[in-house]
This record gives sequence, C-alpha cells and structure tokens, in this order.
Amino acid sequence: MAQVLILTGDGCSPDLDYAVFRMREEGLAPVIAAPAKKALYAVFHQQEDGWDNGIERAWYSISSDAAFDDVDPTQFDGLLIPGGRAPVYLRNSARCIELVRHFIDANKPVAAICRGAILLVSAGAVGRRLTGHSLIRPRVAMGGCTFVESRGEPVRDGNIVTVSGRPFYHVWIRSFLSMLKEARPAATGSQV
Repeated sequence: MAQVLILTGDGCSPDLDYAVFRMREEGLAPVIAAPAKKALYAVFHQQEDGWDNGIERAWYSISSDAAFDDVDPTQFDGLLIPGGRAPVYLRNSARCIELVRHFIDANKPVAAICRGAILLVSAGAVGRRLTGHSLIRPRVAMGGCTFVESRGEPVRDGNIVTVSGRPFYHVWIRSFLSMLKEARPAATGSQV
C-alpha cells in the first residue's frame, strides 16, 4: 500500500479534507504532518460582495498524525501539499522545507494546490513551471520559477504537479494519483 505524506498546519483549507478522503478511497495510507501533532484549525476563504479579498471563516478541525520532526520521508511514496494560509508560514519551517526537498530531489510524486506551491519554491524547485492561487505569482517568480495561469488545468513539470485551487480539488488529486501509478508500475503488484 502506497503511503502519502500530507504537509500542512493551522490555517489549512478544505482541500486537506478532500485529499485525505480521496487517498483513503483509493486504499492509500495518508499521513498528515504538521509542526506539532495536534488538532489543526482549518479555515474556508469566502469572497464577499464589496470586499477586495476573501474572508477567512472557521472550518472543521482535523488532527495531524505526526509532527514534522517525527517524519521519515523515505517511508513515503508521494507528497501532497494542500493550500490555505498554512503554506505561507510553513515556508519558514526549516524541517518542513527539508521534507519537501526530499520528495523533489528523490523524484517522487509531489502535488500542490492553491498556495502550496510556495513550499516548492522555498524548497528549491528552481526553474519549474508552477501554478496556484494568483496571490503567489510574485513569490513563484522571485523563486526562479514560471507561474502558469492554468484556469483549473493541472501544470505538470517533472515529478511536480500544481493546480490553481478551489473548485479544482478533483483535478489536483486525479493528477497526483496518475503520477503515483506511473511511479509504482502495476508489474510490482503495488496498489494505487
């Protein structure tokens, strides 16, 4: 059974729930890692008439399975990076960046959505084509990557696939599952 690491923290968004449910539906073993093993405060970003930006509203909490320091990335077949506010501050966590870098360098499947691509840039994914929430465009460019306006289509560059954000959760997970299948051929008898 393939194991999938999911990196997030407080300020995560509903795409985390979707990712966990879909991984379980596929018979995969998702592990949510955060700065500390605890209940995470999830938020939903809603655009209101008259507001220039979204309003952050409370969402359901979800518990992490492990702290970053307790994770051995060599035990995982792929990495999912949900969006929300979490990636914005997790890019300052040396251990989080070290975990992301392992997957990039080991050429394992990586999928990010919304602001998740910030972690890829911080981990040294230089020269990659990435997409995500439009707010990260300058950060992607400053990190030496090309921001692609994808209109909901996945942007794949080697072992990394990125998707813009809600409502394209299904595109994000479908693309990631496809990469996992490529990385774990049926001839090995692996489930994905």
